[in-house]
Amino acid sequence: MKKAIFTLVLALASVALSAQTFSSKTTSGGGFDADSGVLTAETFIVDGQSYPLYETEGGSKYMKLKSARTGNSYAVWIGTATEYMFEGRTVYQSKSGSYCVYVLSANSGNPYPKWLEKN
Repeated sequence: MKKAIFTLVLALASVALSAQTFSSKTTSGGGFDADSGVLTAETFIVDGQSYPLYETEGGSKYMKLKSARTGNSYAVWIGTATEYMFEGRTVYQSKSGSYCVYVLSANSGNPYPKWLEKN
């Protein structure tokens, strides 16, 4: 009897798990309006190119860039500089604790974070 009940519970659980469905998310890039920040007097340099920095009300800093594909503005968030170096570049740490260096995209020429694993 215990085996029959156990088998029934197991069968019901597998049906519930296999019945789960997924759908694609539709977002506009995270919901942050890159035009809402305040321009600071600071700049951020990537591969010799200088980009003005913007700041949110909460103090987070970012570069405001324009998408070559859509023409829309988007934010590239700037982490906190660390004492580490990777391939001759300063390593930055995001608020989530992830590490990156900033490089220029070969396609658009815009900077982006190249995420790193700390070994």
